Amino acid sequence: MKGSISNQAFAKAKRLTLKTVLFISMSGLCSAPTLAANELESVVLANSSLTTYNSQKYLQADDNYYFDQYSAQLIERTEKAINWYQEIVNNGGFTHLYSDELLELGSNSKEVSLLAQRLYQERDLKNNACDETICMFDKDIEQAVKQFQSRHGLKADGRVGKRTFASLNIPAKKKLDKLKLNFYRITNFAGASDEQYVYVNIPEYSLRFVKAGDVKLKNNVIVGKPSWETPAFSDEIEKFVVNPEWRIPTSIATKEIAPKVAEDPDYLVKNNIEIRKNSYLDSQTINPSHIDWDSIKPYQFDHFLVKRAGEENPLGEVKYLFPNAEAIYVHDTPAKQRFNQSNRALSHGCIRIEQPFSLAREIIKHEGEAQTLNHIDSARTQNSTQTFHLDEPLPIHLVYWTAWVDENKLVNFRDDIYQRDKKALLKNDEQSVIAALLKNK
Repeated sequence: MKGSISNQAFAKAKRLTLKTVLFISMSGLCSAPTLAANELESVVLANSSLTTYNSQKYLQADDNYYFDQYSAQLIERTEKAINWYQEIVNNGGFTHLYSDELLELGSNSKEVSLLAQRLYQERDLKNNACDETICMFDKDIEQAVKQFQSRHGLKADGRVGKRTFASLNIPAKKKLDKLKLNFYRITNFAGASDEQYVYVNIPEYSLRFVKAGDVKLKNNVIVGKPSWETPAFSDEIEKFVVNPEWRIPTSIATKEIAPKVAEDPDYLVKNNIEIRKNSYLDSQTINPSHIDWDSIKPYQFDHFLVKRAGEENPLGEVKYLFPNAEAIYVHDTPAKQRFNQSNRALSHGCIRIEQPFSLAREIIKHEGEAQTLNHIDSARTQNSTQTFHLDEPLPIHLVYWTAWVDENKLVNFRDDIYQRDKKALLKNDEQSVIAALLKNK
């Protein structure tokens, strides 16, 4: 039955993907009408129809073409942010803060006055009452600092230390260029042609489930460390596995685990890992004592290491599979404490999700088979490994956006954790984003 979750194999659904939406020169974008100063009420941006976004309407003339409203609004808001930051640049940019001494609730100095002025420029502080040389760091300023920190991916503690000072001192022109670059990425988002989809914004460390233009789920994630980058690509979730085994990649098996086994022959037994002879699914296993672990070289191993399901399994209780050449998937993790970190580029490339079964529940709603929840709960209770195939594959998009305007209309910026922005830097305002990207490939 269409919309069900079954244990039958299936072919990937064919779908229309938006390959290229806009080819825009940045000089044309910046010539769009800028917003008057009195319209810049706050970083919470009002809705508006803007010039570049109007070209999207032509794509919707075909009744057979679906254009996701979440994507449309994201484009709209981000373009408005570009206009706004262009206005800030035209007016001389941000106030520079020269001191990096800790400022917090109760601080009373000239630096607090400059801080208030700086926060007001991006409207994190709605009203600036600090027009004197000496100013008190009050609750309003603390709340403004927390909002600034949150939308820059910092720990939102309301205290201004070195990291927050550094973010406050990023030039307005640099932020403007970052928005322009990401505007290209956003207008070419493959999810724009999907009625429902999952997308992971890698630098934001966040996963969303979007259906009919609305965000139904938002979850924190952990992504690959800079030495194990999570790639950006699109695919389809075909199935999820409850109580999964971990098929240990050859790179980890040979570079990380083999030296530990050489040092401690009981390491595999202690960690619930077995060696399977000819494949990950092989029922025939190998005795660890029959292998010379000291002689194993990186990426050279004749067998397959599998960590069985259990509390210490790094995949946790569930994994979501979208078969791809990069061997990337979304999964649970027993290391929940790591989600408290602001920098969550910590994995070997796969995506760890904070509330793992929340996604399964949304997928089940999408598939229309609520009774499947009973089967999932049963599998969890019995600690048995069970695979649930989706009758209708769900698109998933891994994106790399370091600047955007979110669904709460807050202008967000994130660190370029993999240095991908640097490879696509705009050389000047007259150069098109696409030309810049192609030149730096």
